[in-house]
Amino acid sequence: MKTNTKQVTHICLIGEDPTANLTPIIDKDIPSDRVIIAHEKHQQEQVEQLKKVIQTRGYKVDKWLLPTTFNTEEIKLNFMQLFEQENTHPSDTWLNASNGSRYQILAAYEVARAYDSKIYIVEPKYDALCWLSPENREMTPVADKIKLHEFLSVNGFTLTSQQNKNGVSLDLRAIGENWLKQADKLQTGLAKLNYLAQFTHGDTFIGKEQDIAMLNDESLQWLLNDLEILDLIKVDGKSVHFQNEKTRFFANGGWLEEITFSYIRSLSSEIPELQDNGHSVEIERSINGKTIKNELDVVALVNNKLHVIECKTKKFKNGEGSNMLYKIDSLAERLGGLKCKAALVTFFPLNKSELARANELNIEIFVGTSLKLLKNNIKNWLQK
Repeated sequence: MKTNTKQVTHICLIGEDPTANLTPIIDKDIPSDRVIIAHEKHQQEQVEQLKKVIQTRGYKVDKWLLPTTFNTEEIKLNFMQLFEQENTHPSDTWLNASNGSRYQILAAYEVARAYDSKIYIVEPKYDALCWLSPENREMTPVADKIKLHEFLSVNGFTLTSQQNKNGVSLDLRAIGENWLKQADKLQTGLAKLNYLAQFTHGDTFIGKEQDIAMLNDESLQWLLNDLEILDLIKVDGKSVHFQNEKTRFFANGGWLEEITFSYIRSLSSEIPELQDNGHSVEIERSINGKTIKNELDVVALVNNKLHVIECKTKKFKNGEGSNMLYKIDSLAERLGGLKCKAALVTFFPLNKSELARANELNIEIFVGTSLKLLKNNIKNWLQK
């Protein structure tokens, strides 16, 4: 709850950017005591998602039902009733015009001006309150206080689990960094390591026997030696025994996720706006009574925007790269739209058409020589 003694009620509307309704409320430098969520009847689920998060933060939430119509005069009359009701309260009334249909925003704006209420929108580009009334008022920065589970919740997702909350061990980070530095020399070895880790026998975590090509592949043997030194695997002749599911996952491309995640965590001290992060984040949402599950390799919440990073160590076959890019773009759109950016960290290069597709979808690609400076490149991307 705010320490500011000034009482303010924020009126917000349901729309495509629910975080814009939340972030001003939980910023202690922006006065707020109560929130009124104006909504149409069919938006009840979105209302409850937003209401739950706001109430968890200790604020009072009321709901106001809007008519389902394109008639601006009818909507305006509805808002006049709301503002007249609030006019009897001792608190100031502010209108957050960041969401809603054009008809709703226009009607609410006119009524708020008539009642001399302050009106603002949360501008995604600057992450600040841009004042529509009073005019000529400087933008008010919005603090980066929202957490990952809250961002997901107001966008209709539930965070069910995540890995490495306490970070990645130094030994595994060292392996990952070393492999990145040798990326151009290890492509054949990593492809074979992926194969061995992918096809294990039941619950024994014993990979398929190495064939002659594997035994003669210096890069693969170098990788196996790195893993064996740390007792993550045991090489017995042609057989490779993985210690457990965690080490099998690490060898099967999980190492790239973990080094990427460790870079994100370490950047917290360099990027003050980096407010939360996660690795192997499992989320779910309900659509028409059916539960849809997704997993996010690495995520970072920066300046109230979600950054999703997909990590791949496999070589894409015909069409697989484009399908992966469409999948990333679709998920990013559902996760936050303008408030979500996506990137792909890939050990193997994309072809020209895939690179063009990534550029078209505004998906950042980290590949090839950029992997050697992955931490710095990710930092630059997060700060764009």
